[in-house]
Amino acid sequence: MKRKVLLFFLMLCVFTQTNAQQKIYDLSSYASNFVNVNDRFMFESSTADAGREIWQSDGTTSNTKLIKDIYPGSGSSVIETLRTGAMMNNNYYFIAKDKSSTGEIWKTDGTEAGTTKITSFLNGRVLKLTTVGNSIYFLLKTEENVMQVWKTDGTTAGTVIVKDNVSIWNEPTFEGKCNNTFIFTFQPYLSDMSRVWRSDGTADGTYPITEEMDGNGSGSGGTPALSHYIENDNKLYFVSRYYLYSTDGTVGNTKIVSNVWDAHTDLVFYGNVIKADNSLYFMFWNHEILTMQIWKYNLTNNQTSIVYEGYGQKYFFPSNLIQADNSLLFCGPNNTGGTSLLSMDLSTNAITNLKELTPSAVQPFIFNEIFDTATIFKINNNDYFINTASEEPLHKRKGWILNKSSQSIENVAALDNFWDGIVYKDFLYYVKDNTLWKYASNLNTIVYDKREFVTVFPNPSSDFVQIGSNDENSIESVQLFDLNGRLVDALSDYQKNRVDVSRLSSGVYNMKIKFSGVSSVINKKIIKK
Repeated sequence: MKRKVLLFFLMLCVFTQTNAQQKIYDLSSYASNFVNVNDRFMFESSTADAGREIWQSDGTTSNTKLIKDIYPGSGSSVIETLRTGAMMNNNYYFIAKDKSSTGEIWKTDGTEAGTTKITSFLNGRVLKLTTVGNSIYFLLKTEENVMQVWKTDGTTAGTVIVKDNVSIWNEPTFEGKCNNTFIFTFQPYLSDMSRVWRSDGTADGTYPITEEMDGNGSGSGGTPALSHYIENDNKLYFVSRYYLYSTDGTVGNTKIVSNVWDAHTDLVFYGNVIKADNSLYFMFWNHEILTMQIWKYNLTNNQTSIVYEGYGQKYFFPSNLIQADNSLLFCGPNNTGGTSLLSMDLSTNAITNLKELTPSAVQPFIFNEIFDTATIFKINNNDYFINTASEEPLHKRKGWILNKSSQSIENVAALDNFWDGIVYKDFLYYVKDNTLWKYASNLNTIVYDKREFVTVFPNPSSDFVQIGSNDENSIESVQLFDLNGRLVDALSDYQKNRVDVSRLSSGVYNMKIKFSGVSSVINKKIIKK
């Protein structure tokens, strides 16, 4: 009997787990196409009595709800269209269908009464909306190879045509803006290349600003499409097959900035771009030659250079670029043939292998960016979520959390097979098994530790809390979080394990205690009187 009690006690000391996720809402189907809108986020989902419609949430159960059943009954009004919408004057504009049309412009202020239809003639022929100043622009294909440019001020009467009879082949491959000008790219009719156009909202001010040029393969729309669009300081940057361009929306100031990846023979299968520390970073990835390059364009001196070049021994998957303090995070090859989470120092370009995510990635028969790339989310200043590329069988994914305070990268089973979600107010919201969940590592703690005694006293306290353990000198840092999981204090320099809580408001707090040389943390509740 004594042996069983001792074993149970040791298991408590070595393994204590609390859940890092909170259930927000049970849905009738999966949710997708999350977008941040003002002080809430919106997404597509359905109920037992309604098809896929527009929902909203502020991260609480009580305020997670269907906004309006636009297509009454089992019909769906929004299917993969919510992310192609646009925000203007505190209203969100999106494409939805009802019983009278396969797709019109609607707007919502988050209320059922404030969700109304703007147009009645599009009939599913518009794919994207773009806000430029006080207008929303969109492109309408009237015939197979004819397109119109339109704009709206958000009213039916204020929805007007800008330019008619634009010759086009296939669908537009980019719709964006710069310098208060609508910028869009498409293949002209009977051409195998692309051309960039601009519009200031008038017929005379709508025209091409580039000659026809070819893409490098990574753009949305195949090889002819241009890629790596990013807006900065009233300029729009983009990449062709060989060059980096910039434009301010005028012909005279649309020009080649630099050479970049030469796609003469080696096309790019995935590309990404980010601004960090007054430079633009462009990623190029080719799975046939197992090569990844990152080019840096310095916005101060207009110099371009290759700052990273990685070669895989075997197939590896890429990810988006994301800044974490003075580094860039991304997925790339390692020396053993796997795919790792890498960090590149922005000052020195030095590469650090943070963690191997997959020892041997499976090369897809046909590359699909949705399934075959990893995605990195910044949750808050401390936590980053890495969603790996899907693996066979059944497109399984792994979910990892990089925690800077504990300097750990751990696979979190609750985040495995993550497909869609959003970061909202420093928390990750996602759907799994038709349930909307909230995740953050500071909501709880997973503890793997052999320390038998860790105490905090006095508790409650109005001034100081003392930390006692069987190895007091090994405490490295202490963090205090409120009950919503928000960091309120982080301490690394304190004497005799005393924590000053006098400046905190009265209430309950979560104290996370980090020990030197140990990746785990101890979680304690304290009460400030």
